Amino acid sequence: MRAIDLPAGLGRVNPLNVAETCDWVLDAKPTTGSPHMLGNLNLHALYLTLEDGPVRTLTRSSDVVLIDGWPILQLARMSTTSDARPTTRERIGSSDWLIELIARDPAIRVVAVGGTPETAEKMKSYVTGRSSSLRWRAFDGYEFLERGAERGDEQDLIAALGAADLILVGLGMPRQEAWILDHLDRMNDRTVVANVGGCFDYFAGTQKLAPRWMGHLGLEWLFRLAHSPRRLAGRYLLEPVLLVRRLMQHRPPGSGAPAPADWKRATDA
Repeated sequence: MRAIDLPAGLGRVNPLNVAETCDWVLDAKPTTGSPHMLGNLNLHALYLTLEDGPVRTLTRSSDVVLIDGWPILQLARMSTTSDARPTTRERIGSSDWLIELIARDPAIRVVAVGGTPETAEKMKSYVTGRSSSLRWRAFDGYEFLERGAERGDEQDLIAALGAADLILVGLGMPRQEAWILDHLDRMNDRTVVANVGGCFDYFAGTQKLAPRWMGHLGLEWLFRLAHSPRRLAGRYLLEPVLLVRRLMQHRPPGSGAPAPADWKRATDA
């Protein structure tokens, strides 16, 4: 699979479009002893990968890292020759490939973790209204109880993780990455697990997606800021300044993150 190393040791990305991402998710995976991880890199994630923590650990150890955001696309384009530069088709967010996956309606078992109880239930309704073969189990990100089904307890989620073909975790950074790393031993080694941020809110209708033309122009952040100024002002207005400062203090390439298997041992120490 094609990979692009970003400048200054900022990580690696895989320029896949929507169809290629879905193909990778659905392809049979060899047994490796651990789940197959689908990561993504946007400006916020890049900021968090420059320090030790769950986002760095998960991103640096993912099998695939999608280009999620206009700034990351530009960094990737800077790192390649003109005839091999990725285009806006390879700049995709979690909602982009999930729309395609749901439309394909594969016969797979999906466990979705995240959102409020209302969001989890509405997301499941969105899926079941558009598919018949895809089996979707929705667990909220607060009580971790299954929604849209007979209520159970947290043990239902643990059992579901072991049987899932695809696990989607949308708890926000860095909480979702820490949760994935803490639950790896509950997942089977043929599962694909993806950190998907707040994309469940878009499907549930509690947040609006920016028009795609804004994304192509690198203005998607402006749309989100206008709709959630209090929540996102720090991320979009202050964090880029802090990112520049952190880049100036960035450790040289080769100072890697701990392997996922070592995460729990490191945090328990």
